[in-house]
Amino acid sequence: MKMVQKTLAAVAVVAASTAPGLTATMSFGSLPDEGAMASSYSENGITVSGLDGTLAWFTAPGALHVDDAGTGLASTLRFVTGGLFDAAGFTLTSLGYNFQGKRDRLTDNLFVSGFLGGALVGSASYILEDESGTVQSILLGAAFAGIDRLEIALTYPVNRGTCDAPCGHFDLNDVTLNNIAPAAVPLPAGGGLLAFVLGGVGLLSMRRRRG
Repeated sequence: MKMVQKTLAAVAVVAASTAPGLTATMSFGSLPDEGAMASSYSENGITVSGLDGTLAWFTAPGALHVDDAGTGLASTLRFVTGGLFDAAGFTLTSLGYNFQGKRDRLTDNLFVSGFLGGALVGSASYILEDESGTVQSILLGAAFAGIDRLEIALTYPVNRGTCDAPCGHFDLNDVTLNNIAPAAVPLPAGGGLLAFVLGGVGLLSMRRRRG
């Protein structure tokens, strides 16, 4: 009986290790510089892709540089894990705007979207601070829970007559995802594990009866 209990306990540990609930943060510590022309980057189970440009650090290592227009660096980013997750938030550090004249009030220039199975299920927009060095924490709510894709996009402002392109430069960091669901285990592998455990339990039971 003790052997059976140990076997079942081991199975419980395996099951618990693949249960949802994990939290991961992408801090871009190994992101290459602008010369690498990277189209995607993976860290801690999260993969980010640049939908309209390359991914790189620009001012300092350890952050993903994002421009809103006019360069080869991405302005729209897609984050996936291979399963479901809750998007918790991220930080943006302003590097200043390229204003030609007076600093008119900007329209919303940061757009965040959450998708599930290709359908848009959550969205939010923000006006980012323009003063260089300002760090802004963007916290996402319940609308971004249980999604399988997160997109973060910087948009060149409507009042672009006062800006060069790009108008805004930002360093993105600390993209945090909660309740990350594991990728599905192929049925043959899961079935094999179950058959092995049940077979072992049955064999032990037969030996006890014979003894």
